[in-house]
Amino acid sequence: MIRTAGVTALFALATAVLWWAVFPADWSVVPTRDPNTLASPVRVSHWATAGAGLAVLSGAAGYLRGVRVALVGVAAPAVVLFCVYSAAAEVVGANLWPVGALFLAVPLAAGVAVIAALARRLPTGGR
Repeated sequence: MIRTAGVTALFALATAVLWWAVFPADWSVVPTRDPNTLASPVRVSHWATAGAGLAVLSGAAGYLRGVRVALVGVAAPAVVLFCVYSAAAEVVGANLWPVGALFLAVPLAAGVAVIAALARRLPTGGR
């Protein structure tokens, strides 16, 4: 039990490090060349890199300890970090980060669970 908790904590830490390495620190809108247009500093490349990293972490967590560790150690910290960064961002109009969190949490949890379950089925998965 303690060993599983430690592995989960390490995956949560790895998820946080991945998040901080990939995404900009401030998600507030920034001005563009057009004075009437604002843009998000978060690009598709950030999401693609984070998605690939989370998939690798999910597979590793699933292979080592199973789906539950992947969900708690990878998916949950990613959703929490999304909420923190989104809530702190200055936007034009209403900041609808709870809606974004709902649209992120469900597919992220499903993807993490599927990847972890597939990794668990690999030869010697779960040792």
